[in-house]
Amino acid sequence: MNSRDKQAQKTKNAILEVAAKDFLSQGYQATSTRKIANELHITQPNMYHYYKNKKVLYMKAIEYAVSGFSEGLMNVYKENKDLPFEEMILTISTYMIENFRINYFMMRHDMETVFTDDDRKDISKNWDSGYYKVMFNIFQSHKSELRSDLAIPVQVGTFLTMLLPYIEYNDAKRKRNIANLSTMVKIFIDGIQKK
Repeated sequence: MNSRDKQAQKTKNAILEVAAKDFLSQGYQATSTRKIANELHITQPNMYHYYKNKKVLYMKAIEYAVSGFSEGLMNVYKENKDLPFEEMILTISTYMIENFRINYFMMRHDMETVFTDDDRKDISKNWDSGYYKVMFNIFQSHKSELRSDLAIPVQVGTFLTMLLPYIEYNDAKRKRNIANLSTMVKIFIDGIQKK
């Protein structure tokens, strides 16, 4: 790769980093491509040279954010894969809350109102290859301890549905959610009914 190609790649990554931060915190509608370009001290036409429109930029920025997050998540999984089940999902969940900054409900709204079914499938594929795969591995490796009448994908999906509201962009909310996380994990594992 020559120096011109390296500079182009550096610019593309910088655009994705700023765009991901803005899209994940403010949502699609509230994020201005002009503001992203200004933050990077480049022109909008220069940015559109790399990403042809706002929609493409959004999808690439989400892909960029998820892939970086997924690498870290997979490393945490590999380092801790011998932990007992409850401790393992608590460790992974804490990592997710601490390291993935997102306004999840804003993103869901964007997905439903801005993007086509095909776009949503592409974005979902990125999410699934990111955190879902790690969670599936955890549940699969502990399946002898888990209920056999519920398929692993159902168990993982239910857990992630409970976890996603804990993943926030706001630092104070994330700290509060981590403090309450062990209670949610216990309720997921043990339920709330007396035995």
